Amino acid sequence: MAFFKYLTWDNSHMDLRYTKDEYGGDVHITKVYRDARDVDLERVNRKYSDQLRDTQRAIYGNRLGMLLAFIALVIMPALVISVIQSNILLIAAITVYTILAYFIVEAINQVEINRLLYRLDREIKSSPRIEQRPENMKQG
Repeated sequence: MAFFKYLTWDNSHMDLRYTKDEYGGDVHITKVYRDARDVDLERVNRKYSDQLRDTQRAIYGNRLGMLLAFIALVIMPALVISVIQSNILLIAAITVYTILAYFIVEAINQVEINRLLYRLDREIKSSPRIEQRPENMKQG
């Protein structure tokens, strides 16, 4: 059930921007929301930069796993069978399967990033220390 919750979660108010260290692979978050909310990016980076890097790795792993499984379990056997049987219909079925498999893996990847964005958004909204509202800054 959580899969569909995160898949359909409206993240249009989020605009996660980050830079990536070329050598170490460390992630530095530079922007979180589309609007001009002032967010304590130091605290967000301390808590979520490692999780963002792990989410990216999971997404890359999902794509690589799909590619390897697709080549080993679909393309190679289909090419061998289609050559042996001279069956072009098999190639058409594989093309449809490829499109379907690609969308399923990208939906899984969207759930991965939405899960991170959801937790980040929920924590920023519930913690007054992370989101620095202008009216709070004037009083202090």
